[in-house]
Amino acid sequence: MTDGESDASVRTGTATDAESDGHSSFPPCPHCDSQVITVTTRGPMTHVAGPCGCRFTPHEARQL
Repeated sequence: MTDGESDASVRTGTATDAESDGHSSFPPCPHCDSQVITVTTRGPMTHVAGPCGCRFTPHEARQL
């Protein structure tokens, strides 16, 4: 992809190759299947996915 194509993709909102083939660098949430971008740990037993807000068990948090 050339710089011009990359810029056009950003301007037009079209999907990049990684997005269009269904691959993402972010894992799916085990509860709602949205992409988990962050995990906030508030204690040894409290883990919250972001941006969806689903709560994880310690085992689920380790799997991400």
